[in-house]
Amino acid sequence: MSLVAAAVLAAGSLPGTAAGSSVLHDDDDDDSKLTSQQRDLVETLRDVTEDYRSLDEAMEDGYKKVTGCVEKARVGAMGFHYAKNSLIDAKTDAHHPEILVYMPNRHGRYKLVAVEFLSTAKKRPVIAGVKFDNGPFPKTFALHAWVWRENPDGMFAAYNPDLKCRK
Repeated sequence: MSLVAAAVLAAGSLPGTAAGSSVLHDDDDDDSKLTSQQRDLVETLRDVTEDYRSLDEAMEDGYKKVTGCVEKARVGAMGFHYAKNSLIDAKTDAHHPEILVYMPNRHGRYKLVAVEFLSTAKKRPVIAGVKFDNGPFPKTFALHAWVWRENPDGMFAAYNPDLKCRK
């Protein structure tokens, strides 16, 4: 099992498909709670992942499915994780997110909802003033950014309470 798959599975996952509304992010969402640095990060992430809104494009560029649908009871879901293992290291680069997170819409078509940074840095990384969470096992750190799906818990929350995995 890859480092990514092990990390995400250790965080709490249930394989399956996903349920939830198919409302994806649009530019009308309220980003007013973000700092200007965080808004710049979100804009960059949207720019660099625009083509990856199509799962086929992401897979053609080397992203591979590493988990089923990740969910935590009474908290919400993350989704299906697709990682580009060559990007997983101690560096954090907004132009090259290590993981793309997808959820199927009501028609079963996978849609990009978030990106996830995964770092093996020795010290907790920070990007745009946001500290990474502890990874699910030693020597890893992770940070989600819900750039294509509104998350009521916040842009950088790990789970989205509006989403759940089907069993």
